[in-house]
Amino acid sequence: MQTFSLKLRLVVVINHTRMTLQRRLVDRRLLFVDELGEPTKLKESEFYIGYERREIEICDDQPYLGEIPVIRNVAPDLTCFPPRHSKEAIRRRKYLESLTEGQDMLPSLSVLREKILEIAKGLEDIRVPSISTIRRWFSKFSGRNVVKLVPKHSKKGRVSVISGELEEILTRVIDEIYLKPERPDISKVVLEYQKRVDEKNATRLPSRHLKIPCGMTIRRYIAKLDPYEVDVHRLGKHAAKKKHRTAIGVLTVTDILDRWEIDHTLMDVLLVDEETGLIIGRPYISIVLDKFSRMIMGYLIHLAAPNTETVLRVIERSIRPKAELLKRFPEVEGEWRAHGLPTRVVPDNAAEFHADDLIAGFNELGIEIMYPRSRGPEMKGSVERFFRTLNTGLIHGLPGTTFSNIQEKGDYDSEKHACFTFEQIERSIVKWIVDGYHQTPHRSLDARTPAQVWASAEADRLIKLPVDLDELECILARRRSVCVHHYGIEVDGHGYHSLELAQLSMRMAPEEKISVRFRDELSHVWVHDRFRNVFLQVPVKDKRMLGVSRDLWKSAKNALRAKGDDKPSFEKIHQCYRDLEKDVDYARHSQKLRQRRAVTRAKLDKDGWKLPNVKLPLSSVSMEWLDMPIATDVSTTFRVVHRQPAGRLNNEPS
Repeated sequence: MQTFSLKLRLVVVINHTRMTLQRRLVDRRLLFVDELGEPTKLKESEFYIGYERREIEICDDQPYLGEIPVIRNVAPDLTCFPPRHSKEAIRRRKYLESLTEGQDMLPSLSVLREKILEIAKGLEDIRVPSISTIRRWFSKFSGRNVVKLVPKHSKKGRVSVISGELEEILTRVIDEIYLKPERPDISKVVLEYQKRVDEKNATRLPSRHLKIPCGMTIRRYIAKLDPYEVDVHRLGKHAAKKKHRTAIGVLTVTDILDRWEIDHTLMDVLLVDEETGLIIGRPYISIVLDKFSRMIMGYLIHLAAPNTETVLRVIERSIRPKAELLKRFPEVEGEWRAHGLPTRVVPDNAAEFHADDLIAGFNELGIEIMYPRSRGPEMKGSVERFFRTLNTGLIHGLPGTTFSNIQEKGDYDSEKHACFTFEQIERSIVKWIVDGYHQTPHRSLDARTPAQVWASAEADRLIKLPVDLDELECILARRRSVCVHHYGIEVDGHGYHSLELAQLSMRMAPEEKISVRFRDELSHVWVHDRFRNVFLQVPVKDKRMLGVSRDLWKSAKNALRAKGDDKPSFEKIHQCYRDLEKDVDYARHSQKLRQRRAVTRAKLDKDGWKLPNVKLPLSSVSMEWLDMPIATDVSTTFRVVHRQPAGRLNNEPS
């Protein structure tokens, strides 16, 4: 049997007119629109009355009909009702059981009156029920179900004061004032509503005046509106869905490497330059987390905004074993066993996760990409939860932390206390992950640690790794098709050539393009040899490009062109590249000048005369949980050049 429900786009026929249900209004009325756009508003009760009278028919040729679901329900018991109602039901049952004595009928009228008094005396009940009350209870006591004797007080209540014309006026006031993104207070609705009712009464005879409801009555009416529809208008559709969402199912992951979650975040800490000790900004961190074991598969700390290159590098680091990586951090005591190719990866909907090069690389590795819905961070809640754990467990305890919000920060001066460098923050994070987070029991892991879960599951899981790590680098790279010339190939204006590429070009057809894969570093590219079906590593021709960033070099070239130099020379581009590399140094320099001026002002009195030097005490910074203390640079004394203030007296010596 087909069924229907009052959901959007339900097609019905009302008075021989085909209409579609558009939405439910705030006052819970149904808005139907016909094929010409004419609206029809019906209360839900009016719709069902028309449906029972066959005045409203449901079109059976539409995709919004369903079948009767099989749902197991259990009848309520006495615990589902208020305690005083449950006690009253038990009291009524005692009367009926004592009167019937196991029979299916009540005794005669003469006997019934005497037994009621006798039972009431035994129960010490001062409220003796009448015979008609006993008979009414007995009629409900079918099947000797005590729930049937529960009083129906919940169905009682008074008639709504706001109805008819008063309700129409209030509905317009709510739509015009209350249901706004600015979220005005209900008191404004009350004042405007009372004002409009007064204006309506001014045009009527006193005998036909509308009675103005009090403020609490209006507030109770607004409180009964559909909360979802109210939040859609006041908070926005996405915020309303998030507030009223329902999580019915549960995500089940059966093994390690079955589901990875990846995301970036801006860390709540300020870093300083290793040489000057001045602030260089807040870094980003990209994390890949295994859903089953909660193990961190890989990380990448970077100062630039996340991009495709960032995702490719953190995925590559997550796949590879971590033994070589941990050699850089001798203070780490634990073992980082997380490695292997995953089955699927869950990113967010940022642009870097939709890049064609990334999708092609994942397809070659056999990794499935599962994109969550837009603005749905709960779809990868484990990695989001890790960022919170990272902040509370490490970042918010470091000097120079910015905390998560201004209320939590208080009067803490992050710039004044910042002392961690890029290398120090990376060393701290790696140690905290391996020796701290991986060794901490998790509630979702049945009080086991991520390292224990990974170790127990690793024995039964066949972990796959690429045979050649150069092949992994080649797959997780950006791609392009270029032409081969006698002088080699060009990628982003940089030449690449080798003996193997020259031999390959001799076998290729004229004007045939070749597939090239490259990374951000300009030192080499990978060229596909279709005859042998291998990739050749071709070095850059200009050895001055070794170790240079491709994106930064391109930015330097575009900067010169923006200045009007259409054909900049290598020297100009290289100089601009160095200038861009020193952008951070320029920022440090400007901050350094501000600090010098502040020191100069501090050493002069109000008349501009020099004060005696005062040595400030130095404080060292150390963290208890780190094996190695963090040394702070000794602040240098700035040289102050004293100059006499202008406007000296003539008799003063020059």
